Amino acid sequence: MQEILSKKDIGERIKALRTAQRLSQSKVADLLSISRSNYSQIELGNQFPSFNILNVIARYYSKSYNWLLHGKDREEQATDQIRGNAVIQELENTLETFNTLLKKLEKEILILKTSSHQY
Repeated sequence: MQEILSKKDIGERIKALRTAQRLSQSKVADLLSISRSNYSQIELGNQFPSFNILNVIARYYSKSYNWLLHGKDREEQATDQIRGNAVIQELENTLETFNTLLKKLEKEILILKTSSHQY
Protein backbone atom coordinates (compact mmCIF):
# COMPACT_ATOMS: atom_id res chain seq x y z
CA MET A 1 0.00 0.00 0.00
CA GLN A 2 1.34 3.41 -0.96
CA GLU A 3 1.82 5.73 1.98
CA ILE A 4 1.38 9.47 1.72
CA LEU A 5 4.51 11.43 2.53
CA SER A 6 3.96 13.99 5.24
CA LYS A 7 5.98 17.20 5.14
CA LYS A 8 5.38 17.55 8.86
CA ASP A 9 6.72 14.06 9.68
CA ILE A 10 9.79 14.56 7.51
CA GLY A 11 10.41 17.93 9.14
CA GLU A 12 10.08 16.44 12.62
CA ARG A 13 12.58 13.70 11.81
CA ILE A 14 15.05 16.24 10.42
CA LYS A 15 14.59 18.48 13.46
CA ALA A 16 15.10 15.53 15.83
CA LEU A 17 18.40 14.71 14.13
CA ARG A 18 19.56 18.32 14.42
CA THR A 19 18.54 18.74 18.06
CA ALA A 20 20.10 15.39 19.03
CA GLN A 21 23.41 16.76 17.72
CA ARG A 22 22.76 20.11 19.47
CA LEU A 23 23.16 22.02 16.22
CA SER A 24 21.54 25.32 15.41
CA GLN A 25 19.28 25.77 12.42
CA SER A 26 21.80 28.28 11.08
CA LYS A 27 24.63 25.73 11.23
CA VAL A 28 22.62 23.11 9.32
CA ALA A 29 21.32 25.69 6.85
CA ASP A 30 24.93 26.73 6.13
CA LEU A 31 25.86 23.08 5.61
CA LEU A 32 22.99 22.77 3.12
CA SER A 33 23.77 26.12 1.44
CA ILE A 34 20.24 27.42 2.06
CA SER A 35 18.89 30.23 4.22
CA ARG A 36 18.02 29.57 7.85
CA SER A 37 14.47 30.65 7.05
CA ASN A 38 14.21 28.08 4.26
CA TYR A 39 15.61 25.39 6.54
CA SER A 40 13.15 26.40 9.27
CA GLN A 41 10.25 25.93 6.84
CA ILE A 42 11.45 22.38 6.16
CA GLU A 43 11.60 21.55 9.88
CA LEU A 44 8.16 23.07 10.42
CA GLY A 45 6.78 20.89 7.66
CA ASN A 46 5.72 23.82 5.51
CA GLN A 47 7.75 22.65 2.53
CA PHE A 48 9.32 19.46 1.23
CA PRO A 49 13.11 19.40 1.14
CA SER A 50 14.60 18.79 -2.29
CA PHE A 51 16.23 15.49 -3.16
CA ASN A 52 19.67 17.11 -2.88
CA ILE A 53 18.92 18.52 0.56
CA LEU A 54 17.59 15.18 1.79
CA ASN A 55 20.65 13.46 0.39
CA VAL A 56 23.05 15.83 2.19
CA ILE A 57 21.09 15.52 5.46
CA ALA A 58 21.05 11.72 5.19
CA ARG A 59 24.80 11.55 4.62
CA TYR A 60 25.57 14.09 7.35
CA TYR A 61 23.57 12.22 10.01
CA SER A 62 24.40 8.73 8.64
CA LYS A 63 20.74 8.00 8.00
CA SER A 64 19.17 6.55 4.90
CA TYR A 65 17.16 8.61 2.48
CA ASN A 66 14.33 6.17 3.07
CA TRP A 67 14.48 6.75 6.83
CA LEU A 68 14.17 10.50 6.36
CA LEU A 69 11.10 10.04 4.16
CA HIS A 70 9.34 7.22 6.01
CA GLY A 71 10.92 6.92 9.46
CA LYS A 72 12.05 3.39 8.58
CA ASP A 73 14.80 1.83 6.57
CA ARG A 74 13.93 -0.54 3.74
CA GLU A 75 14.75 -3.55 5.91
CA GLU A 76 12.29 -2.37 8.58
CA GLN A 77 9.61 -1.78 5.95
CA ALA A 78 10.18 -5.25 4.50
CA THR A 79 9.93 -6.78 7.99
CA ASP A 80 6.70 -4.88 8.64
CA GLN A 81 5.32 -6.13 5.31
CA ILE A 82 6.22 -9.73 6.19
CA ARG A 83 4.56 -9.35 9.61
CA GLY A 84 1.49 -7.83 7.99
CA ASN A 85 1.27 -10.70 5.52
CA ALA A 86 1.58 -13.23 8.37
CA VAL A 87 -1.25 -11.52 10.27
CA ILE A 88 -3.44 -11.52 7.16
CA GLN A 89 -2.71 -15.22 6.57
CA GLU A 90 -3.54 -16.03 10.20
CA LEU A 91 -6.82 -14.11 9.98
CA GLU A 92 -7.73 -15.89 6.74
CA ASN A 93 -7.00 -19.27 8.36
CA THR A 94 -9.08 -18.33 11.40
CA LEU A 95 -11.95 -17.25 9.17
CA GLU A 96 -11.76 -20.51 7.23
CA THR A 97 -11.85 -22.51 10.47
CA PHE A 98 -14.74 -20.41 11.73
CA ASN A 99 -16.68 -21.01 8.50
CA THR A 100 -16.08 -24.77 8.76
CA LEU A 101 -17.31 -24.80 12.35
CA LEU A 102 -20.30 -22.67 11.41
CA LYS A 103 -21.30 -25.15 8.69
CA LYS A 104 -21.01 -28.02 11.20
CA LEU A 105 -23.16 -26.08 13.65
CA GLU A 106 -25.79 -25.44 10.97
CA LYS A 107 -25.90 -29.19 10.24
CA GLU A 108 -26.29 -29.98 13.94
CA ILE A 109 -29.12 -27.46 14.27
CA LEU A 110 -30.84 -28.96 11.22
CA ILE A 111 -30.52 -32.45 12.72
CA LEU A 112 -31.97 -31.24 16.03
CA LYS A 113 -34.85 -29.48 14.28
CA THR A 114 -35.76 -32.51 12.16
CA SER A 115 -35.47 -34.91 15.10
CA SER A 116 -37.64 -32.66 17.33
CA HIS A 117 -40.39 -32.63 14.65
CA GLN A 118 -40.54 -36.42 14.70
CA TYR A 119 -41.73 -36.53 18.34
